[in-house]
Amino acid sequence: MKPTDPHSPILHLQRQQLLLRMEYEYEKAEFQRQTETMGVARKVKRGLCWYPAQVGRSYYNSLNQLVVEITRSEDTDIEHCFEYGKPVCFFRQSADGGIHYINFQGTVSYADEARMVVALPGSGALVELQAAERLGVQLFFDETSYRTMFEALDDVLRAKGNRLAELRETLLGTLQPGFRELYPVRFPWLNSTQEQAVNRVLCARDVAIVHGPPGTGKTTTLVEAIYETLHREPQVLVCAQSNTAVDWISEKLVDRGVSVLRIGNPTRVNDKMLSFTYERRFESHPSYPELWSLRKEIRQLGNQARRRSYGERESLRSRMSRLRDRATALEVQINADLFDSAHVIASTLVSSNHRVLSGHRFGTLFIDEAAQALEAACWIAIRKADRVVLAGDHCQLPPTIQCYEAARGGLDRTLKH
Repeated sequence: MKPTDPHSPILHLQRQQLLLRMEYEYEKAEFQRQTETMGVARKVKRGLCWYPAQVGRSYYNSLNQLVVEITRSEDTDIEHCFEYGKPVCFFRQSADGGIHYINFQGTVSYADEARMVVALPGSGALVELQAAERLGVQLFFDETSYRTMFEALDDVLRAKGNRLAELRETLLGTLQPGFRELYPVRFPWLNSTQEQAVNRVLCARDVAIVHGPPGTGKTTTLVEAIYETLHREPQVLVCAQSNTAVDWISEKLVDRGVSVLRIGNPTRVNDKMLSFTYERRFESHPSYPELWSLRKEIRQLGNQARRRSYGERESLRSRMSRLRDRATALEVQINADLFDSAHVIASTLVSSNHRVLSGHRFGTLFIDEAAQALEAACWIAIRKADRVVLAGDHCQLPPTIQCYEAARGGLDRTLKH
């Protein structure tokens, strides 16, 4: 099919790029307008800001990031929008009410009602925070999600002669999906419709869809399909648009006895899911204490090197290099152990681009609540898979689009539609 054909996947994806750019520009302009015109008190009430905020202890986390604890003592009953992965900026409020932004951004790695942990770009940022009076923290415009979606669309457009190109043509309607002949599997605990859906998933070579309104047992069906797929494949990727949806399906899989590795902290952190997050599993690995000690020694030697003579610095740098090599080897081994022991890797669609998943491919990708996910976000995860299963209710509300023109142009239409 030529790119000039109105039904061409290439033209469709180029239009998705254009519409996504419209949404990006609109949301960015709206964010800047709010930042400039909305007072601190209104931002606090809307959950976009904590003020006043207190700086607590700082430390290096399991990912070797310098993090700092930020707490709020007032308005803790107001629900806030801070969650894992969100970018934030800090500001000082002067006595006359003027706002002075501190020139760096951090990333939320944990947040609850009154405390959050923020990853900082370096020790200089920590010094600035510790010296600041009348400190506040607010959400910053999230460029990362958009950048990742644009990269995914570029990759899909460029795909040629590979599995991604085949999935592009199949999902966008120019190739018929293939199915294999398998003897039907019986599931006495499912009804006939659910049983048929699971078997269709197992037979699909390229794409399968599981849909139905609330109360029809989509989650039960999806969990069964994942469980059965794991009898045929060593590992699958399970994604959804939101952290809440990922947590929900992950909990159901854990209840079924499936080993889940959760990439990205759940939004509603609870003990059950925390124990399955990458960070918690990383810290629990038997080799982690040695890795932590190596990283600590490397930082101490780095501080010493700045105060030593040239000859002494060279000796310290040589030792630091050997320690870094050992630390890198340990980190690689820990990651290999975590991924080898997990049957399901679970993340949001955007977080499937996380650095710890770099180079990983999966036989099957399951996207839950696919009718709520932007098409561009789905392609982020599809790049890592050979087969795609979409689940959700196509009659539910579409993704939230802020730009009316982008929504009218079709940005709110998802792959599941």
